[in-house]
This record gives sequence, C-alpha cells and structure tokens, in this order.
Amino acid sequence: MADLILFFGSNADTMIATKALKDAGIAAKMIPKPATVNTPSNLCLSIDGGVESQAKTALSGAGVPLGGVVK
Repeated sequence: MADLILFFGSNADTMIATKALKDAGIAAKMIPKPATVNTPSNLCLSIDGGVESQAKTALSGAGVPLGGVVK
C-alpha cells in the first residue's frame, strides 16, 4: 500500500504524534513538508497507508489534533 502523509498544526504536534504512533506500534518517518501541503508546520509524518485507521485512533487517544492526510 502507498505511503500517506500526515500533517499537523505545529512542529511540536508532529513530534508528539511521532511518539504516540511509536507507542502504538506504528512506524512513522518524519519528513519535510511537501510544497503542496498547507500547514504552518514544516514537518510531516509519512506512514504506510494500511495503518491509517490505527494511526488516527492512536493520535486521537493521545490528544494530538491531525491537520490532515495527503494520499
């Protein structure tokens, strides 16, 4: 399955999300924000598309607001 890009409202949220996903057993790679993503943060996370639902659940449980997903 293709990778997804998760973006957040701040770099701090991106870093908190990285830990929340790691704690949930989901591999996430921090990447620079693509030019097509409109967010104040300059960092995003790349995850496997097959774990999108689990990632959203983990982020919600950790109280990390997801800015959006780019497929």
